[in-house]
Amino acid sequence: MSTATSPSDVVPQAPAVQGSAAAGASAKPKSKGRALLFVLLFVAVLGGGGYGWTHRTLESTDNAQVDGEVIAVPARTGGTIAQVLFTENQAVKAGDTLAVLDDESAKAKLAQAEANVEAAEAAAEAAEADARVAEINALGNKSVAEASLQTAQGGVVSAADQRKEAEASVKSAETAFKQAEADLNRNRKLLEQGALPQASFEKEETSFAVAQANLEAAKARLATLRANIAVAQSRTTEASAKLKQSSNVDALVAQAHARAKTARAQVAIAKATRDLAKLELSYTRIVAPADGVASKKTIAVGQQVAAGQAIVQLVTPLLWVTANFKETQVAKMHAGQPARMVVDALPGVTLHGELESLSGATGSRFTLLPPDNASGNYTKVVQRVPVRVKLRDVPQGLVLRPGMSVELSIDTRG
Repeated sequence: MSTATSPSDVVPQAPAVQGSAAAGASAKPKSKGRALLFVLLFVAVLGGGGYGWTHRTLESTDNAQVDGEVIAVPARTGGTIAQVLFTENQAVKAGDTLAVLDDESAKAKLAQAEANVEAAEAAAEAAEADARVAEINALGNKSVAEASLQTAQGGVVSAADQRKEAEASVKSAETAFKQAEADLNRNRKLLEQGALPQASFEKEETSFAVAQANLEAAKARLATLRANIAVAQSRTTEASAKLKQSSNVDALVAQAHARAKTARAQVAIAKATRDLAKLELSYTRIVAPADGVASKKTIAVGQQVAAGQAIVQLVTPLLWVTANFKETQVAKMHAGQPARMVVDALPGVTLHGELESLSGATGSRFTLLPPDNASGNYTKVVQRVPVRVKLRDVPQGLVLRPGMSVELSIDTRG
């Protein structure tokens, strides 16, 4: 016999079915959330590891700046500024005239020196002509020497006195020549070390040439006086016209040629003086030694300047970056490693370069008062090592100036 099912028996089953369905639905979102969390965590770990891996060999610093070659353009001679031919921050080319000094005095000295050269050359030509005439006359006037014996004896005494004076002059000229030679050698070393301007060295060269010419002139004069003594002595000792005729010819010719040699030495002195005057005149025009931008002008028309005084700072196109890395960062650095940099004044522009050199000492060693840790009070400070970085492929028209701040990274893998 079958048993009928009442409504009260069926209704209690429905809540159990609905409860299991709801539990399954709530479990699915939780599992999806965990999976998404694991994926995000994996991506974060992977990204962080990749960033650390790619940046493990980079050494970076923001203690860096653009550097450049800045030349202090000097006045090579003193004087009054007559013209200023450039403006502040003007671009100039090598050889452009920047300023002109009053050159009237220099022109007058040059004119005088050129006149002295002409006079010396005329005197030398006359002396050479006299030498030729003396040589001819000596052959025909041998017998006259005997009649001049008494005069020649008095001439011996005078010539001897003059010879002493000439010998003293030679010693003085030799001393001056040795001093000029020593000064020239010393200044050549200073020039090679960059401690002496080229203009000052050129003056020393001219002074050396003048001292050398003076020495030659003094020696030539001494030779002339010695020849005079030889002539006078030969006249006093010759017993006959034949002996005088055979002995005096060479001495007379030597005397004439010695006078000609002295005259030629005077020409050399005059030319050296003229060259020095030309050099002084050229110094009245101050020219740019290289291409660049003329900045920090310090002169005006009418201003008095001294030799060696800088009139402007010339910033050349040669640029590089100097980065001051901590001493703990430079162990793996060497020349040729690539560098990336961003200039604060040019946001968004990445420049490239390569490490050119590391400084021979830390930056503190080049300060006016280097640190001295021998006193006993010592505080350790991380030192900075200047590193020079060469710029490569700088875009045209990019405004880079020495002193601009730079953020720089060097890849030390290379």
